[in-house]
Order: sequence, then C-alpha cells, then structure tokens
Amino acid sequence: MKKFLICCIAVWLCIGCSEKQQSKESKYLALVAAVESLEKGNSTTNITSRLDDAQALILRSKFSGYKLISPQELNKNNDEFVIIASLPRGIYNLGLIPHAKFFEFAQSPSLNEDGSDWNWSADGLERNQEDFLSLLGENKQAKIVFYDNGDDILSPVGSAHLGLIWAKHLGYENLYRLIGGFGAWKDSGLPTTTEVPECCQM
Repeated sequence: MKKFLICCIAVWLCIGCSEKQQSKESKYLALVAAVESLEKGNSTTNITSRLDDAQALILRSKFSGYKLISPQELNKNNDEFVIIASLPRGIYNLGLIPHAKFFEFAQSPSLNEDGSDWNWSADGLERNQEDFLSLLGENKQAKIVFYDNGDDILSPVGSAHLGLIWAKHLGYENLYRLIGGFGAWKDSGLPTTTEVPECCQM
C-alpha cells in the first residue's frame, strides 16, 4: 500500500510538472494564434488566455507604424529580411534565429532630462547610434524584423518594440515585429543557431 501511494504521488507530480512546462511553452504559440485569429476578423476566439495581449500587440503595432509577422511566415521568407535580435546581452548565447544580427535595447523607453522623447543614450543602453544604423543598412525600404524573447507586451513594452520605434524614427519604413518573439520561434520547432551574431558589441 505504501509503495502504491508513493507511485501515485510520483505520477501526480510528473503530470503537474508536465502541465506547467506545457503551459509555459505554449503561451507564445497561443499569442501567435490569437493575433492571427483577430487579424482575420474573428471577433471571438477560443484562445482567451492571450486575447488581451494579442489585442494590445495589434493596437501598438498599428499606432507605431510597424507590422506583425508570425514565426512560420518569417521562416518561409527568411532571406528577404534583415533580422535584428534585441535580446539582452548574453541571452543570445542560448540561440538565435539564423542570420540574425544583434543589438540590445532597453525594455521600455526613457525620457530625456528635460522631459522630451527620444533618449537614445538610455534606450540604446549607451551604444553608438551609428552602429545601429550600420546593422540596419542604408536601404530605408528594406524589410526589417525585430524580435525579443516574447514576454513583454504591455509594461514593459519589450526591447523589440523599442528597436522598432527607433528604426521608424530614423527613417526606416518596412518594419515588422515577430509575434511571440524567440519563444514562439523555438516552440514552433524552427531552426536556431548558436553562432556568434553580427553585432557591434561582444
């Protein structure tokens, strides 16, 4: 009887851990599905867990002048994009989307001391703006996609959003944000690389 109880407890713990892991892994894909559902004009969706986040992401992208792209769509057209990973320095060592360049941004925008917008020093984490422009390239019409880990949407807004609004401010027009970030990319089973990214700071 004692062995039976121990086995039951062990099975219960394993199931609980598995469900928690599945929930953690699937939240990125749930966001992708919710965004795609809303963009197709579906007013209701069975993916209610990320519906608010999806609506916020869509509104923010429209207000800020960039588009949203799914992991599958980016993977299919990877060679058409300049891909910028705005992940925190060091995290990119755990993997990147192939051919991604790296430029770290803060999680949310900062004001200048006089209260005005566009504080590059704080937003770009003291990095040189010329290095950022060099990564983006001279073609202001190029397709450029930014991604972060996929966790930040509302507050903080996420480093991908910050990179995008700076690119827009600097004159780039064909901008995209990866829905669900690197989390959705990995959970979709798409290829990653651990090669050192092209970047200005190592």
